[in-house]
Amino acid sequence: MSLTKLENKKRKRKYIIFITVLILVIAVYAGRQQIQVGITAYTIYHRHVFSTPQKMGNEPSIKRFWNSSQFYWDIAKFRIEQKERVKQFTPLIKPLVKEINRRQKVGQLMQYSMNIYREIRWRLNFTSDTIATQLRINDLRRSLSDTSLQKLGKMQQSRDGSWTAGITVWYLSLYYSIENGDLEGCLHPQYPYSFLDKINSPEKLKKQLNADLYNDFTKTEVFNREELDETFSAIARLLKMKNEIAYTFHPQLDSTLRDFVKQWQNPQTGCWGQWLIDRNGKLWKMDDMGITFHVINDMNGEVEHKDLIAKRLLEVVDFDFPSGIKFNGTYNNHLNWDAVKIFRYAWPYLDTVMREKVRKEITNMLTWCLSESYQSDGSFKTSDLDDTMGDAFFYGVAFLKETGYFQNKKCFWTNQSFPESKTVQDHIKANILSIGLNDSGLKKAYEKLE
Repeated sequence: MSLTKLENKKRKRKYIIFITVLILVIAVYAGRQQIQVGITAYTIYHRHVFSTPQKMGNEPSIKRFWNSSQFYWDIAKFRIEQKERVKQFTPLIKPLVKEINRRQKVGQLMQYSMNIYREIRWRLNFTSDTIATQLRINDLRRSLSDTSLQKLGKMQQSRDGSWTAGITVWYLSLYYSIENGDLEGCLHPQYPYSFLDKINSPEKLKKQLNADLYNDFTKTEVFNREELDETFSAIARLLKMKNEIAYTFHPQLDSTLRDFVKQWQNPQTGCWGQWLIDRNGKLWKMDDMGITFHVINDMNGEVEHKDLIAKRLLEVVDFDFPSGIKFNGTYNNHLNWDAVKIFRYAWPYLDTVMREKVRKEITNMLTWCLSESYQSDGSFKTSDLDDTMGDAFFYGVAFLKETGYFQNKKCFWTNQSFPESKTVQDHIKANILSIGLNDSGLKKAYEKLE
């Protein structure tokens, strides 16, 4: 064979190899989302946070396996799409949140903008409606250019009696009317609380909670997790308020809510969470530590299986929210507070081995808070979960207080003392007072310290 023919043959072989590699690269690139969904689906399956539906009669194993695979694929696909939406909209939202934080730091009232931002976060993370998300981002931007709007955020609304101007979603109006403390103690409101009529009978209450609990997410393209969590929490807190409010509740609401909690609880783990309906109508029950916190906390610990709840929490402590208490793989004051509150309620029911595990976990959380989150000027770092100054302050203070860091007699998990805590407390209070108490998060943080 001549030298020229040999060189041509080598070039042809290299060309074939190059084309083959290029095709493989294109195929992998084109299918990268499917690969990512597959990896996420396996991760979710491997964590065992869903209770598998009961086998029906003589259902073939292969069909059962296929249905399970479909379910985990659909859940993973929803999560991947959520991350893509966040990636798409973050460049638009981040500078607006930065401006909210800047104004909060100089004591400006930002309640109206914060109300809109709460709704944006829900739409972005739990719905596929990007058009509505974009419209609400536009509303947030306009609210920052018109400072006169901010005072509306603290005013009662004529349309339904809620205290959440800027919010267009019922459950968020319910939750933040209670969360911001506007209802409690207001005995002579300007407008009747008609927004509470939606749940003011045993039938209405069960209908609303079941509509949130049973989530046919592949059809609705909405994940009800936050709506279920905050609707339940708001109702439970409403029925247990210490101070009177200007509204008469149906006398059977409390017993109806208690019955719902018992029926909702997972007897194997003690936890609560979303119930998801798959494509075939089967029901998958999730253990969700965020929702579990709200149930045990808002029911004042009057629930069963508290030892099982603590055990389950320790099993999933390194999982990401909502099944665990990490957020993007790291601690967060918000979720750490949830966990410590659960441990406090469960502590009397734990044996020596379990108590030692809890003690170790709370120590890790406290160390992280004081070394990573708390700042020397008495502030707390904002995070991906608590990205506004008010939330960062509130959850930082709430966590430290729940551990007993500020008051030794409330430190249920250790006999250790914290001699520097008084200095830390004074720095936080001074920082809050220097900013002012216009923001609800700052106000609640200061009240906790007081």
